[in-house]
Amino acid sequence: MLRLVNDMGLELHFVNMARSGIYFADEKAIFLNNKLLDKNSDFEISHELAHCIKKHEELTAYYNATNYSRRKLEYEANKIAIEILLFIWANDYGIEKEYLNTVKFMEYYKIPWSLESCVRESMSNFG
Repeated sequence: MLRLVNDMGLELHFVNMARSGIYFADEKAIFLNNKLLDKNSDFEISHELAHCIKKHEELTAYYNATNYSRRKLEYEANKIAIEILLFIWANDYGIEKEYLNTVKFMEYYKIPWSLESCVRESMSNFG
């Protein structure tokens, strides 16, 4: 995951903050809560990478306009994060599509259970 962050020209910093993570385009950096330092933070990193990939910084006014618009962009970042992690999971472990396991995947990457349907959808479309 760190290689992907570096390949995108970003820096990763763990800091004391209230939220789990944030991407700052101007600083070309991802900041994660330092409480995630000793945990598998790949989901949070890939989520912030997704904001970078989709250039959500260009949609700041939309993001802050309504709860709906914020949820929409966060869902998009979650979906891309899951797709990034699915690619890594399948390639690092040589797992074929028919052997993908939703529960093991979500537990390994500490993906919130509220995203289970998104994970299942991504797995069904994978490969």
